[in-house]
Order: sequence, then structure tokens, then C-alpha cells
Amino acid sequence: MIKHKKQNTYKSFIQTRIAWSEVKKLFILPIILVLVACQTGPTVDGSDEKSFDTSMATIKGTLDKKDHEKLEKIMKGFEYLYSDNIISALNASAAIKNRIRTRLDGMNATEIFEEWNDRVDKAIRKLEEKKNNTETAMENLKDVFIRRAEFYRQRGQSVVKLTVENKTEHAIGKVYFRGTLRRRETRKWILEDDFNYNIRHTEGKDLQPDEKAVWNFALLSPAWKKVSQKAEELYLSVTVTRIDGAPETPIYDAFTDRFTRKDSRRLKELISLKKLINTFKNDETKNQN
Repeated sequence: MIKHKKQNTYKSFIQTRIAWSEVKKLFILPIILVLVACQTGPTVDGSDEKSFDTSMATIKGTLDKKDHEKLEKIMKGFEYLYSDNIISALNASAAIKNRIRTRLDGMNATEIFEEWNDRVDKAIRKLEEKKNNTETAMENLKDVFIRRAEFYRQRGQSVVKLTVENKTEHAIGKVYFRGTLRRRETRKWILEDDFNYNIRHTEGKDLQPDEKAVWNFALLSPAWKKVSQKAEELYLSVTVTRIDGAPETPIYDAFTDRFTRKDSRRLKELISLKKLINTFKNDETKNQN
């Protein structure tokens, strides 16, 4: 009797488990189908400009007003994102659009939004790393003091006279500078350019720690050769951007891959675009296959 009762209880338990499993399928299956539907839908045809525009219009037609506007902003965002490596302004717009078509080919709405989020995050991280590296190098380079900087003209050449003191712990074989030339009275900017001085090659020795030196040398780049103003009307400011120990071996380097004013503007714009374009929500996508 007891054994029979246990068998019935076990049988009832098994039936309940089976029934609950079926109930879960009824609830979970529609959710899975909805998620799958959100991951499908029309895709980008990047084979040519006309096909791209047509497929994009189809994709936009599957979105509500809010997400349609987001996609419009993202496409403009892609244009800015891909403009960075365009070398020439000639046909730049066509080149950028071609890169976008190639990159987005075969993607649906969800994938386009994911691609944007991934690309803009990578671009921001890259610029932030570049900024951090430049700032770290410049902080270390502060120990190479420019005690005096003079600019003058001699025999038709632009010449600089620098008094430099090495307060680092390193012997310096070559030093790189960023020079800015301004008018003395108005401080109006005339030019900004890079130049360097090979200490080891020119002086026959390195600039040792705690050593001070005075160097006179011509600035040979075309930018400096074009200076037409009288030298006494001009003011030169100089910043150290890199020092080498062994030949072509940087100790601190804020020159080779420095964070420029252009980079700063681009970083601010990318952060602004990221804030402007909120993350796309899959559950807001309309499936109108």
C-alpha cells in the first residue's frame, strides 16, 4: 500500500515537471522568436551608391520615428568618423561614402548601431591614449629647461640661439623642439614649426645631467626661410618635444605621435556625438518584413 502510494506520488511529480516544462516553452518560445526577429530584417546593400541608398531607405522604414532619427545621426557620425584618414580634400566626400558603404554592407539596423558604438568607442579610446602618452612625455620633458631663446636673421637665414639646461638623469644626444614665432608688440602668431639639434653630431658629445649649454644654429625648413619680418620685431618661444639618448632612440617622446590641436578638437567632437546618439534599443525595432 505504502509502496503503491510512493509510486503514484513519483508519477505525479514527473507529470508536473513535464507540464511545467511545456508551460515554459509556451512563454519562452515567443520571446526567442521576437529576439530573433529583431536580429533580422532588411540589410545594407553596399554594392553601389544607388543600391546603398535604396537599402538604407528600406531599413529606415522598419524603425519608429525616434530610432529613424537616431539612424540619421549615426550615418552623419560615420561620415565624421571616417573623415580622419582622408589625405586629400579632393573627392573626400565620395571616398568617405565609399568606405561607409563597404563597412556597413550586409548589416541590419541592429548591427549598424552596434558598429557605431564599437567604432566611436575605439576612436575615443585611441585619442585618449594618445593624449595621455603626450602629456606624460611632456611632463618628463619639463626637466629640459629652455633658459633663453633668441631669433635673428644672418646672411639671409633664420637662426636660433638657445640656452638649455639638462635637469634630467639622462645624457641627451639629440633634442627636438617646437618653436612658435610671434610679433613682439601684438603677440600675433607668425608661424609654428618643429626643428631639432643633434648634440652628439654637432658638439661631439652629449649634454650630460645638470649641464648647461648655448647653441646657435640655422633653421633650415622652408617655413623658417620664408620669415620676412625684421627679427627685432619678433618673439620666439620654444618647447622641448623629444630627447634621444642613443641615435634615434627616444628617452621621452611627445613629438613622433603627439596629441595635436586637431586631435583635441576631434576627441571633443566624438565624445559629443557619442552623447548625442543614445544606444539603440533592440526592443524598439519594428519588424516589417
